[in-house]
Amino acid sequence: MYEKNKEKMKEKMEPDKVLRFAIVAVILLFLIGALIIGTRMMNPRVDATEGVKKLTELEDANVQKIDAQIQELEQTEADEATAWKAKSAKEKMDGCIVLGDSTALGFRQNDILSKSQVKSKDGATVSDAEGSGLNELLTAVTEAETAPQKLILCIGRGDVAVSGETADAFAANYKSFVEQVKAALPDTKIYVCSIPAYLSLTSTGDATGSADSDTDLDAKDTTDNSDSKSGTDSKSSIDSKSSTDSKSNSDTSSDESSLSKMSTALDVTSYNEALKALCKEEKVKYVDTTDLTDASYYGEDGSTMTKAYYEACINKILEAAFRNYVIQ
Repeated sequence: MYEKNKEKMKEKMEPDKVLRFAIVAVILLFLIGALIIGTRMMNPRVDATEGVKKLTELEDANVQKIDAQIQELEQTEADEATAWKAKSAKEKMDGCIVLGDSTALGFRQNDILSKSQVKSKDGATVSDAEGSGLNELLTAVTEAETAPQKLILCIGRGDVAVSGETADAFAANYKSFVEQVKAALPDTKIYVCSIPAYLSLTSTGDATGSADSDTDLDAKDTTDNSDSKSGTDSKSSIDSKSSTDSKSNSDTSSDESSLSKMSTALDVTSYNEALKALCKEEKVKYVDTTDLTDASYYGEDGSTMTKAYYEACINKILEAAFRNYVIQ
């Protein structure tokens, strides 16, 4: 009897157990669902579509703005280059001075530069900076109301043709003068021009490469008769040498052969190489004009430079001093 009742009770409880399990499962699912919903409500998903769109628009706007700025800058540079090209050499060299011997003098004689832009003296040398008037030229520059932004040195022809110094001795003297310029004009940029070549040197040619003698010691147009004397002395030195050579060869050579000997070009290569090395050592700009050897750049004597030479030479100087512009 007891066993039968037990079986009946078991059969009756079986459905209740399934029902309870189902209820528990439903409650658990509800709780899990509520938890998920609650979590999402607490941490809502951000819609980044609008943000991405705005960033893209800003990026496009910035790129366009940058492109516009670049184009504006390029146009400004092109306009400046065009305006620069249209200027004369005198305008381009505003605030600059060319200092030196008769080579420098040629820039003024050929109307390439103005008188105030050239400080020169025929016969000036670094070998005798004091006696030849080179120091006096520098003093005129340093005592001016405004120091030049750039100083271009055109010296050396007289040292090669007259003094007869070796390239090393010439470079040592030049170094001393450059250091003197640096001390006197600490804020001025210095440029050193190579020595112009001699296509020939005749008994009637001027050793400094100029048929004229002129002086420009200061902006007040001070004239010093020593310039003519210097030029005369230089010419006399060459003429005297020519006469001596002719006399020594009179027993074995004709006047024609003596002239031929004097017509041999002076080699300035070693001097220019020494100058180039000096510029590197002193950290100043070397202006290389050694390729200006076309016959059209020289007079019949082979030493005097023509206006065409100075026009080409000033472009070399401008290119070295103003590289950010189109020169030609």
